[in-house]
Amino acid sequence: MIISIHQPSYWPWLGLLDKIAKTDIFILLDNVQVVKGSYQYRNKFFCNGEAKFITLPINLKLGMTFSELKFKNDNWREDHLNKFYNYYLRSPYFDEVFDDLKKIYSKDFDSPLNFLIKTINFSFEKLGIQTKMLLSSNYNVGGKKADLVLNLCKIINCDKYIAGTGSYDYMQVSLQDFEKESIKIEWHSFRHPFYKQQRGAPFIEGLGCLDLFFFQGYKKSREIFWGNI
Repeated sequence: MIISIHQPSYWPWLGLLDKIAKTDIFILLDNVQVVKGSYQYRNKFFCNGEAKFITLPINLKLGMTFSELKFKNDNWREDHLNKFYNYYLRSPYFDEVFDDLKKIYSKDFDSPLNFLIKTINFSFEKLGIQTKMLLSSNYNVGGKKADLVLNLCKIINCDKYIAGTGSYDYMQVSLQDFEKESIKIEWHSFRHPFYKQQRGAPFIEGLGCLDLFFFQGYKKSREIFWGNI
């Protein structure tokens, strides 16, 4: 049993999806604090050869968890659709992807968390990721950082945890604890795939997965994604 654990992300980038796809279970940390300016509620997308942020308008205050977030206004859906329209209008698969986005953004979401989960599930669907997603809030475990990760690994009874390189420093103090529980830690290795974006512009990696969908279409995106794994 291999698991990965991560906070929510707005239209997650390929590196996160790569890590998730290599596991049996993905635990979404929906009851941890939201960090201002993080990729938890925003992401970068291709705009005229540059990477630009699109951000969900949330009522973020210090110490808030994802379940406590609310939207600041009701016109964010139209605003984001307009940005995707302007950013990707000339992309080869604009009609295919934008039609799906219109359906998604036309629905009411009672919380930013539920919308973030929708973008993750949509990414799973289009890339063919079969990993089971669970919510950390469904488990009565405590701890922070490495301790929280260990407690979740124990309650799921996993054999291996795939850790992101961003957690390398704070995980060091708990390596022996994982070893005592016979849980192997594997550090996630990812090399970003190259694909054609806008002609004449340099390739920009690390964007939200919608970028791949707009420029390559769903079928080719799936081939690129799994071929890279």
